[in-house]
This record gives sequence, structure tokens and C-alpha cells, in this order.
Amino acid sequence: MLNCTPCASHLHIISINQKHPDYYGKRLNSSFESKQNIRRNLLWAVIFLVIAAASIYTVKKVSGDFSFRRLAELYRNAANLPLLLALAALFGYIAFESLSLKTLLKSFGHKCSFGQSVVFTSADMYFSAITPSATGGQPACGYFMVRSGVPASCVTVCLVFNLAMYTLSIIIIALGAMIINPGVFNFFGAGAKVLILLGALGLLILASLAILVTAKRSTIDWLGRFAGRVGKKLRIIKNSTDEASLIQWVEDYKRYADQLSGHGPALIKSLIFNVLHRLCQLSITMFMYIAIFSNSSMPLKQVINNGLSLLGTQSLISIGSTFIPIPGAMGYTDLMMLNAFEKIMSDADAASLELMSRFVSFYLSVTICFFIVLIYSIVKNRKRK
Repeated sequence: MLNCTPCASHLHIISINQKHPDYYGKRLNSSFESKQNIRRNLLWAVIFLVIAAASIYTVKKVSGDFSFRRLAELYRNAANLPLLLALAALFGYIAFESLSLKTLLKSFGHKCSFGQSVVFTSADMYFSAITPSATGGQPACGYFMVRSGVPASCVTVCLVFNLAMYTLSIIIIALGAMIINPGVFNFFGAGAKVLILLGALGLLILASLAILVTAKRSTIDWLGRFAGRVGKKLRIIKNSTDEASLIQWVEDYKRYADQLSGHGPALIKSLIFNVLHRLCQLSITMFMYIAIFSNSSMPLKQVINNGLSLLGTQSLISIGSTFIPIPGAMGYTDLMMLNAFEKIMSDADAASLELMSRFVSFYLSVTICFFIVLIYSIVKNRKRK
């Protein structure tokens, strides 16, 4: 997930009624495959490219001493092993969330290959990156899960619980970074510190809500009634049959949610996989820094310590940028990284590291996920025809 705040996504999932067990899946499929939705996704993809170009240009302008010649020089002199570790972390970033979803689905008795779970994760990551506040990621992930035959109520329980584990993993990593090196918080200015604290509060609330929606029956019932009212106002629920279908969907959801308490090992695995998922993404900057400076005159111990400090700053940046309503929090995240990096290196080197690490951890990961989803969709459509 990328700067994910999918409350609206889950409200959208829960608010769709079903007239038979697969009605939600058919509604989600038709909605996702509609021409209007395709045009909207293409528009967001274009906006994504424009914002990405503007972000790179802003980084270049803010760092007056930066030059692409310096960037190329740093890359040529970089150590190979840390660069390979950065690439390995990129693929681990995709793989570990895939393993989390696979584990949760398996705990409910639904067979899911690792390849299928990679497609689910790729859809989540790609659409999270190109939509504001990552609101498109969870519906896209749900679409591919339902399309593969997973019941809609099971999909929602898995996604809500995975959201809780994902959110907790961000908080755990940030707390660990603050305990190991409390000074990383001072790498940021007053405005960024406020946003980090607000982001942490928001994540705690989000995790609590996600846990309540999977663990407390009264909360699930209330949310079902709320979804019914919203559905009537939006004319999704048009008659008593539709309303009865929603009630049945809520009962199915509660049935799957009740099963979670009996799958302790799977839940612990999901949390561990989510922690590893986040660590892989956050560690890319650390590995890139070590690659750039391990061949310099700086003592290796200091290089590693600085790299660990950057890992800490990345965990705080991920919290501070979580609720920024811009696709991928582009621009804001870049400037926060630049501001933090300048505390331990020159402006030009900070800009070079920011662009190199951001390219791998964000732009390259989004591109890989896009092609995974595209190839899977093409193959599936050919088989269906």
C-alpha cells in the first residue's frame, strides 16, 4: 500500500448490496469495468505523470547545486551490493503484502496461489499511487479478488483486517525508529513535525476502527445500517429486496469476521508480513545511501549509522504523508525527504539521493505493478473470449 487512507474505499465496498451470494462481485466488476471508470483511471494516470514531472522539477529547483551530471557520477561510483539489496527490497515490498493477503485468504479456506496474490497486491499499489489518498487501491484489489472467485464478504474482511495490520506496522516501525534514534524527529521543521503527529493520531484511529469493524459485532451492525441509509440516498438500494440483500451481506461479513478469532497464527503472520512489507520499502533509501557513500572517504561505520538514521526519517515521512490528498503524496514527500537528507549531506547529494531512492521505491514499484496488472488482465480477457 502507498500512503493509504482507504476508509472511503471500504465504505464503498460495504455500501454495495447483493441479491445473491455473488451480487456484490458482479456489481463491483461492472463498476470497475465501466467506460466511465476506465476513463477516470486514465485521467488519474495522466495526472500522476504530470505531478511526478512537477515533483522532479521542484526537487531540482529547490537544490540549486544539483546537476544530473552529479547524479550520474554518484550512480557510477556506487557499490554494487547495496544497490542489489535496494532492488531486492523493492521486490520484497511487493512480495510480503502478497504473502499477507495469501495467508488471510488461506485461513478462510480459499486457495490462492502466490502469483494471484501478487496481482491483488499490484492492483492495490498501482491504483493507490494514482488516486488521491489512495482511495482507488482497495476497490481495485477487491475487484481482482472477487474476479478470482473469492466471496465478496470474505474479500472485505480480509482487506479491512489487512488494513489494520498495515497501519499497525507503520506505527510499530516508527516507534522502533524513535526508540533507537530519538534525534531523527529533529530532522524535520515545525510544520512537518505537526503533520507527522497528526498522521500518527490518524493512523491510530484508523487502526482502531479497522479492528472494531472486524472484531465487534455492534460496530458491524451499525456500519451496515449506515451503509443502508447511504445506499438509499444514493439510490443504490431501491426496494425491500435490495435492503434484505444488504442485511444478508452484513450477516455473511459477520460470519467471516467471527472466524478471525480462531486463526491466531494467520493473524500474527499477517502482521509480520506487513511489518516486513513496510521495512522493505523504507529501507530502499538506506541501501541507496550506503551504496553511494560506502566508497567515499567517510568511515563505513558512520555511513551505516547515517543510513539507519535515514531509515528512521523515512518511517516518519510515511506517517506525515499518509493523509495528503495527492496521488502518492508526490511533491510533499519529495520535499520532506529532501529536507531530512540535507541534515547529513550536501544539498546536491541530498537531491541526488532523493531522486534515486524515490525512483526505486515509488516510481519503479508503481511501474512494475502496472505491468503486472496489465499483463494479467490481457491474459484473462483472452481466455474469457
